[in-house]
Amino acid sequence: MAAYKSSIPNTFNSIEEAGDFWSSHSLADYNDQTKDADIVFNITRRTRYISVPEPIFKKISAKARLKHRTVRDLVYSLGK
Repeated sequence: MAAYKSSIPNTFNSIEEAGDFWSSHSLADYNDQTKDADIVFNITRRTRYISVPEPIFKKISAKARLKHRTVRDLVYSLGK
């Protein structure tokens, strides 16, 4: 006798609810409830992470504070 398999919910009330569902279920068991999707990704922006020595970061942070900006906004403004 096969075990009862619930349907994939149409919606979840929260990301936590979706996580709980998929933590206790396998997508492999629901292959008959899936369908192909045509998805196109247009990635035009990349984020790079770099290592910055602490003294340099402190200088950047101080300049950002003087301009009432975040470090991120100050760095991003350099590219404009």
